[in-house]
Amino acid sequence: MILYDGGCGFCRNAVLAVARLDPAAAFQFASLDSATAGELLAERSVAPRGAGTMYVLPDWQRNGQAVLERAAAALFIARGLAWPWKGIAALGLLPRRFLDRCYDAVARNRHRLARGANACAMPDTAVQDRFLP
Repeated sequence: MILYDGGCGFCRNAVLAVARLDPAAAFQFASLDSATAGELLAERSVAPRGAGTMYVLPDWQRNGQAVLERAAAALFIARGLAWPWKGIAALGLLPRRFLDRCYDAVARNRHRLARGANACAMPDTAVQDRFLP
């Protein structure tokens, strides 16, 4: 389960790309401002850091399981995608603190990076059922 900032065009487009590049359809998605995300994070006693932070719940249907955030979440997603995107996971060899700083830099600039991105873009019908309310 990927929890993302649904009001951010960059974040929304990134999630739509993941949905298209996920060959096993392993990932499901929910906006951070959705009831689903609120319930899942509350069950795990996670207080959202705020807009721009992405979370991954690898085993989301089991309560109490790990919650990955920021760079760890992005690397987990990369490992689940097809090549060449899977190769990004090799960045996990770098120090976590450095990777989180890189993630934070992208998150701070996400609105500039998304020039013209539509935060309201709808997933195509092939992946629409993987987006939870």
